[in-house]
Amino acid sequence: MTASYALLTPYLEPPSQAGSRLANLSDGFVQRAIERLLKPSAPIGRYSPRAPPPPVAQAVMAQARHVVLAGADQLDDRYSVWPGMTAEQLRQGAWRFVFFGVGLNRDPDRSRRMSDGTREILEAIHQRTEYSSWRCPATVRYLRAELPHLADRFLMTGCPVLMDQPLLDGQRFDGGERSIAVTATERGDFWAREAAIIDRVARRFPRARRYFVVHQDCRPRSVIERCSDRLHGRSGAADPARALALRRYAASRGYQVLVPDSADVAAAIYDAIDLHVGSRLHAHLLFLSRNKKSWLVPADGRARGMAEAFPFPLVTASVPEPDWNFDFEPLRQQVQRVHGDMQRFLTSWARR
Repeated sequence: MTASYALLTPYLEPPSQAGSRLANLSDGFVQRAIERLLKPSAPIGRYSPRAPPPPVAQAVMAQARHVVLAGADQLDDRYSVWPGMTAEQLRQGAWRFVFFGVGLNRDPDRSRRMSDGTREILEAIHQRTEYSSWRCPATVRYLRAELPHLADRFLMTGCPVLMDQPLLDGQRFDGGERSIAVTATERGDFWAREAAIIDRVARRFPRARRYFVVHQDCRPRSVIERCSDRLHGRSGAADPARALALRRYAASRGYQVLVPDSADVAAAIYDAIDLHVGSRLHAHLLFLSRNKKSWLVPADGRARGMAEAFPFPLVTASVPEPDWNFDFEPLRQQVQRVHGDMQRFLTSWARR
């Protein structure tokens, strides 16, 4: 395993933007999973890719044997390691970047045709690393179509969150139904989708302890933030009033609303809950990794990309009732097969 590494993770805010965004627990789950898979090594520094790191951080990253670019969904047509980074800067620098569990952006319109600058950045990164790790088949297809000469370097390893020993080693999925976690994705026109799941779970498990777990807390957005979103073409940001109304709706249906203040707190909460239903992909993957049943409601294309790689059902408008009798054991077998590519990716680091 690598002697030392630094970590670029979207879970962190850059100092220059402190307080400007809402932490997403899902990014924290990915960060912690990567750190677990890289043990006994530990990162010599953790930084955000959302702004150019200060010179002292760049110096630390240059000293590390590798700089891990942690998932989850940063890849798109105009991807860069951090804002303003160019392939020329990358080639001149001493950084050895490694993609780990990164996937396509949730907005499919942002992954139509890779820009020349992004293509050059990916080529420069792969000059210093043997393999890269990607979340799902859709991501790998995009990369291989845009960079066919690097096709054998892109490994579909699944999401790091999924690759944990309870799932890899367990005998059967836990059948407990005494406590249920429901999650929601409060972007776009979410109400009908999320309220329907709240209702279905309440009907199916009337005696269970039911929890509505918030992955990204909401707050009023300033005029500057709203203007910035329009300027950069960002859409679908949560409407705080409607997000809070959804919490109240869940409480009215018998749920206890939980708002964890960190990914570690959320993971500890999930460890004590029997099963999950909801639209947060990484909550779904975390439960599966713990050998616990979970049903996923697609909020965007990421869910379908992962369902293509691993056999689990999706709760959709055409299949609105979860398949409560679904056999999750074939999923374990597929995860074990994909784990071989994850091990090939991790082992390759020792040769660089």
